[in-house]
Amino acid sequence: MPSQTLHDQVLRAYILHLTLRDALIPPEDLPLTELLLRLQADMEMYRAIKNTRYLNTRTSIPKSGSLHLAWEYARRPEHHDLFIQMLRISPHTFAVLQELIKSHAVFQNNSNVPQTPVDYQLAVCLYRMGRFGNASSLPDIACVAGCSTGSVELWTHRCITAIQSLHDMFVRPLTLEEKEVEKDWIDQHMGFRGLWREGWIMYDGTIVVLYARPGMEGDAYYTRKCNYGLNLQVS
Repeated sequence: MPSQTLHDQVLRAYILHLTLRDALIPPEDLPLTELLLRLQADMEMYRAIKNTRYLNTRTSIPKSGSLHLAWEYARRPEHHDLFIQMLRISPHTFAVLQELIKSHAVFQNNSNVPQTPVDYQLAVCLYRMGRFGNASSLPDIACVAGCSTGSVELWTHRCITAIQSLHDMFVRPLTLEEKEVEKDWIDQHMGFRGLWREGWIMYDGTIVVLYARPGMEGDAYYTRKCNYGLNLQVS
């Protein structure tokens, strides 16, 4: 059975109140005018419960945060390593990514209240993606960002949506001309020529996934990507 929302609980409590009230003072004992006023009051109360967004008292939570330091780090090259430590990309890459996604429809709305600037939404998203363990919890991210947990979730969703829209721009098959450029680079730096030149050469420690777990010492072949494989090494 799905859990009840606070609105459902309040409505059930109010209906119980109406039942007890009508048991103590039956509607048929009331004059018509008073009965109509009671019905009108009940309808207004029901509507108020359904339309009130927050039924519990909301208290303001102090927010400060330290994510703004990333922009201080970006201003001085000697502090770029601290920027990268916070957001996992360089200031230049951050600026390029922001330029690519800032016009996406997900950052547009028809509200009189403007959205938080795209650069800050992106910074919160990247900071969250670069954390793991307890540090990746929504309250901890919100504390560093100086915002609510709901904003962290919303901004992450927006940025991921915008970044995914760039997929076809960066992930595509290479053209014949681009393949020749890659082959020439391999020739110059790795010394592969002859028949090797026309194949796909994996020189970055790419894992070749095995069909199944090896029968002898199979656990030794288990990789960080949760499969069984071997590192291809060409010499």
